[in-house]
Amino acid sequence: MKTFKNMVISALVGIGIGMIWMAVDLVLSVNGQSVENAKMFVSSFLFWLVASFLIGVFFYLASWIFDKDQWSLRKQVVVNFFVCFAAWLLLNLYLNNWQFSWTLVFSAFASFVIMYVIAYGLYFWHLWKDVKKINQRLENSK
Repeated sequence: MKTFKNMVISALVGIGIGMIWMAVDLVLSVNGQSVENAKMFVSSFLFWLVASFLIGVFFYLASWIFDKDQWSLRKQVVVNFFVCFAAWLLLNLYLNNWQFSWTLVFSAFASFVIMYVIAYGLYFWHLWKDVKKINQRLENSK
């Protein structure tokens, strides 16, 4: 049950990040006009919502790589990064009707790095806080 709860939390975080990304994309799409002129179809909004939810679930499932205790943290992060990037690149190719271009790859890479830094930056920050609390408790118990 805890695994399911954590997966849902990750999916909801994915929605939060996705909605911020969607808002930035929407604002940039008005090309200097007033933001009131920005329009979005309900189907586009629902696509962003579902895609963000699924990306959050994927990030949660991909984080299982970090359960491999015999791997170093560096190896875990590198493998996780490339597994997630491969999925992100496939999603971008799908959205562009499987039309490959280096511009698409660089754009997908840049957007992925931003999302990865946000998602795993928050994860490692939370992990750092937990380790700090544990160390403080250990020191206080001496």
